[in-house]
Amino acid sequence: METNNLTEKLNTFTSFVLQDAQEKREKLLEDVEKEYSKKLDESETSILQSAYENIQQNIHDSKKEANARVLHVQMESRKKLILKREEIINEIMELSRKRLNEFAKSDEYEEWLLSKIKKALEEVGKGSKTVYISSDDIGLKEKIEQLPQMSKINVEVTPERNFIGGAKVLNTDRKVAVDYSFGEMLSLQKQAFLQSSGLALS
Repeated sequence: METNNLTEKLNTFTSFVLQDAQEKREKLLEDVEKEYSKKLDESETSILQSAYENIQQNIHDSKKEANARVLHVQMESRKKLILKREEIINEIMELSRKRLNEFAKSDEYEEWLLSKIKKALEEVGKGSKTVYISSDDIGLKEKIEQLPQMSKINVEVTPERNFIGGAKVLNTDRKVAVDYSFGEMLSLQKQAFLQSSGLALS
């Protein structure tokens, strides 16, 4: 009888021990699974974060490269525009210069020049005056000196290069000048052409 009781107690104890071991095993497995799941989540998060950062960097690099290409194209286009602009301007100015040269050799030029000099002499005001003309027009010196003025008129060949016609008048007392040279006319025509044609650079 005692043996049976002992066996029963031993079985009960063994059952408790096995049950406790089973519970601990299950708890351990649960902890391991949680830790594994946590590590897996952290790993996935890290991988996703790394992938996101790579994607963002690639987007940034692509935008940077695209902007660089756009800027390069814009600069090349601007260079071509400037070159074409200069080509058009040079053609227009050369044509204008040729026509002014033809005008300077015409019968109407002398009357025009004397009228411009007379106007400039009035505009610079009272005082001693110097009239600058091209070497081709020096033959008109006496006629220029005879223009009606209350003060002395000095006529000189301009030291400027490429002075193709017209005149500049300087009031040497007041340091006031009026420019009716062909060069000034071309400059004004160039500015007017740029504005009217839309070729002026902003």
